[in-house]
Amino acid sequence: MTDTFSYDSLRQALGKHPFRFYERAASTQDLARDWALAEPDLPSGALVIAEEQTAGRGRQGRVWQTPPGAALALSMILQPHLAPEQLPRITMLGGVAVAATLSPLLGDAVALKWPNDVLIRGRKVCGILSEATWNGDRMGPVVIGVGLNVRVSFEGTDLAERATSLEAELGEPINRHVLLANLVGHLLRWSRHVHDPALVQVWRGWLKTLGRRVTIYPQLDGSAAFQAVAESVDDNGTLWVRLDSGEQRRIIAADVGLAEI
Repeated sequence: MTDTFSYDSLRQALGKHPFRFYERAASTQDLARDWALAEPDLPSGALVIAEEQTAGRGRQGRVWQTPPGAALALSMILQPHLAPEQLPRITMLGGVAVAATLSPLLGDAVALKWPNDVLIRGRKVCGILSEATWNGDRMGPVVIGVGLNVRVSFEGTDLAERATSLEAELGEPINRHVLLANLVGHLLRWSRHVHDPALVQVWRGWLKTLGRRVTIYPQLDGSAAFQAVAESVDDNGTLWVRLDSGEQRRIIAADVGLAEI
């Protein structure tokens, strides 16, 4: 099997698992959402996979591009039956699934950063985005997107100190079909535990953010960035931080920068 994705190669790697494959797509998230809305009874776990993604979406409207043959760009449709305030648990399961996929290869070098990044040796290798569909005020299927750098090169770019790729960290090539199959298996496994307190505990264990001095960049109200110590996360993914004044503050939507150790 070559490393290039095709419908036939993905069918071989994924067996009977339902998926749609696109050689080039703007956003797997959008395609998965449209599929979920068109087929409400779609089985939980259905996948949209793209070999190249030109306008993938990260948090806060950022664009996530996936060069052909260089990454995993996928979105999985889930039917989790969660309350709206529990939506961050989908991001939790995504982070745990990616960490579980990478840790056999890299051990303790893998960590999670609140709310949705996977790190290798402190540099971002993967981003996760969870989005719900809605029927009035009821939450319908949820789409979880994963963008995992396998052999994207950041050399000579302004991201070189902050982003990395799996092969660069391993120092050897990796088969993306095998990587994809492992990741899908972990996503499916943890999706079955989305209501389980064990998911939250495992997620907390992977978080590099807790106990660290961090810089909070608020997104909702446009207020100024501030520093604090990240103390804890609750069962729905909210981050609690302690300011230098002693005030405890609840963080729901923000970017977080880790201070150097």
